[in-house]
Amino acid sequence: METLYLTKDVKISREDATLVVAQHGGHTRRRVPVEGLSHIIVAGEAQLTTAVLALCGRSGVRMTMLDWHGNVTGTFEPRGGPASGKVRVLQASAVIDPSRRLGFARAFVLGAGRNILANLKYRMYRGNQSVRSIHDAIEGIIGKVDTVETIEALMGLEGQMRSFYYEAWPMIHPQLDFGSRRRRPPNNPVNCLISWFNGMAYSLVRNEISKTHLDDSMAFLHSSREARSSLALDVAEIFKPAICDTIIFEIILRGKLDDDWFHQEEEGVCRLSEKGRVATLEIWVQKTEDRSSGVSFRDLVRQEALAIERDLLGIKEYKPWRRNV
Repeated sequence: METLYLTKDVKISREDATLVVAQHGGHTRRRVPVEGLSHIIVAGEAQLTTAVLALCGRSGVRMTMLDWHGNVTGTFEPRGGPASGKVRVLQASAVIDPSRRLGFARAFVLGAGRNILANLKYRMYRGNQSVRSIHDAIEGIIGKVDTVETIEALMGLEGQMRSFYYEAWPMIHPQLDFGSRRRRPPNNPVNCLISWFNGMAYSLVRNEISKTHLDDSMAFLHSSREARSSLALDVAEIFKPAICDTIIFEIILRGKLDDDWFHQEEEGVCRLSEKGRVATLEIWVQKTEDRSSGVSFRDLVRQEALAIERDLLGIKEYKPWRRNV
């Protein structure tokens, strides 16, 4: 087990080199050896001790806390091993070089756009031709990516692509009509699922980047802000259409969506219930860990980070991952 997902309210204790996870009330206890574990994602209330954090720190286990909407609220980072000063210097040099930064940023936007198109192409192959006009509009926007000369203009194109893309969702299924995109907080089940799975994608990408020599705080497309893993946001843009969006499509189209997954609160706030968190995380794990095709999405994300590192080292030019349809 590489990632441990905790969705219920739990108490985490330590027995030698093993974590003991007990549901509040102590009725259910689960023993999890830290060997082979690299990431714990807490999506509920958790009580733990410094002894637990010490074991995680020595074993290189990261712990990420999510709020009810899937946003990362905090992270425990184990002390890292010796970093590659050479890679960090090269990465910093690329970030402050306008031409190099723009090149990487273009790649991320192109990767996101092409994978958005792949989702729409798949729908067209399945007989839904109503999305063709939006597919063509997004294709036209992608054609402008190599012509813009600023990061701000690239972000604008990415925003336009997403805007057109979301207009196609109701054409795929009426239940995918979520109105305008609302993030914090989401106001309906589909907006809630988008925020939740995007948060999971950010956590996955951040964890895989940590296995390379890249500095996650230095990004190319998104601004490098203090206390934020901006590079994870860059790389997540490429994979969100292929992972997050396709999961949501599958949930809706296969009739898996359950009203009990959500709490609709006052002032239009929608959040996942405990049942919803358990169900969606099971789907997430199945989607990201499946190796039936030979490689999992988790593997692909790590390979993507390594491809960026190889470009910085001058070994091979970085090309964003592209979903084949």
